[in-house]
Amino acid sequence: MAGENLLEVTVMEEELVFHKKKKNKSKKQLLEAMPETTTTEVDSHKKHKHKKKKTKSEKDDCRPVKGQCGTREGQNKKKRKRNAENVSVTQEGADDAAALEREVKKKKKKKRRIEEPDRPVAKVRKTPTQPAADTHSPTDAQLHPDVLDIDDAIRKEIKEFLPQYEFTNIEDVKNIVRYDLPRYRMYKKQGIPLRTGWFSTAENERLKQNVKDFLALSGIDSELKLFRPTRFPDENETILRLKMRFNFLRCLCAGIPRSWNSILNRARRMCNSKNYKGRFTEDEDKYLKDLYRQHGSNWTAISDKMGRSCSAVRNHFHGMSEAHGAWSEAEFKVLLTCVHQQLLERAEPGGEGGDRSAVIQKKDLHKKLAWRRVAEQVQTRSSLKCRAKWMSYLMGKMKTGGKIYGRKSIEGHIQLIKEIKEMDVKESADIVWEDLTHLFGNSIPAYLQMKFMQLKVTNVPDSNRKSFCDIIDWLYEITLPMLEEELKDCEDDEEPTEQRDSYKLSEIFPIL
Repeated sequence: MAGENLLEVTVMEEELVFHKKKKNKSKKQLLEAMPETTTTEVDSHKKHKHKKKKTKSEKDDCRPVKGQCGTREGQNKKKRKRNAENVSVTQEGADDAAALEREVKKKKKKKRRIEEPDRPVAKVRKTPTQPAADTHSPTDAQLHPDVLDIDDAIRKEIKEFLPQYEFTNIEDVKNIVRYDLPRYRMYKKQGIPLRTGWFSTAENERLKQNVKDFLALSGIDSELKLFRPTRFPDENETILRLKMRFNFLRCLCAGIPRSWNSILNRARRMCNSKNYKGRFTEDEDKYLKDLYRQHGSNWTAISDKMGRSCSAVRNHFHGMSEAHGAWSEAEFKVLLTCVHQQLLERAEPGGEGGDRSAVIQKKDLHKKLAWRRVAEQVQTRSSLKCRAKWMSYLMGKMKTGGKIYGRKSIEGHIQLIKEIKEMDVKESADIVWEDLTHLFGNSIPAYLQMKFMQLKVTNVPDSNRKSFCDIIDWLYEITLPMLEEELKDCEDDEEPTEQRDSYKLSEIFPIL
């Protein structure tokens, strides 16, 4: 042990001598490199350098204790102090060596860069001082949808699959790229068209199966926990982690050629046991109004107390209104004024004559109008009643060649049955009603759906229990011959219907 301690002491002494020489050498080099005036500056600096004054308590602590150096405790303190000084000196030497090693590495890297001029240079990130016309912050992107920083190839591909899509939110675009585009490409290769509108029976069955498969895969024990995890605060984090781990949205959308957003909303409604509970009673209407006064738009709390789904409660509340019966002239004028303001934004200028000569396409007269905003301005009617009133008014303005009755009505029903039969569809959701609007004098799709419903209810017994294919077969085999016989007895004294794709606003709004 004594030999080892002696060896350690000698090593430490050699290191101290080495570092002292090195330090003296560096000082000497610095002094030689400095001009003559630096020596006086150093001396003056030493003169003005002042030490920190010790406080009274520090002076008292530094007083020597009698007999301390002679005792064993004093000797141990001196020894520990000496060892700490030696360690600090060696640590300083190690730091100097590490600094030298870093400098050598830097020189080597610089030399390697000079020797290899053809190596690829990393892309420099644009700084705020550099011009960046194609970059925008998220807030700017939301305020100005036309300047979203999206790759042109991605934008073009989204427009190919979704022609009517408007790039208004960067997060929506990211979700489309993540969940929709891979599936859309696969459906394009397979020749499967994308679907919109009502879900067919086959799609509903596939969606139910996807939900069951994911519940079995993830181990989540109920559909309500899967779609409403926030209602279970103790299990919320676990449910979200499982959904992320097993790619919930991809599993849910498998085999359904629609957007992930529409599939998710449909699944939430289908898998909610509190949904589809029939019409609201008068007592429920009163209770809903009372709950709205208490909770405001907190539809989760209201749905829990009413025992119905959030969407059903919210939609029914927005559809409620105090006024009933026929529309007054003042109400109807406000309705026309509000719709006219929206249609002016879609219309194209039609030459001289101001706004009234503007031309608008037929499909723009009824598609995607802001009915909730119209209802807020009318104040006395709900959004659903405002829409129904506009559709009935619009149907009277769009029909040309007189009213549709008699021979025209029978011919329209005959052509409607034949067209649907030729489509060879298995669900009513597969019918493209927009392509059949010419059958009843430039009518709107909602009017055609109403006509088909009348045919089904008045001519097909137990239509609610029959499948769509059985209903079409009945109409084609039994109802169609009866209508053709009836057509022979009708007089052909009515004007022919003129097919039109556009209208002037002055034709639609003659009273404004």
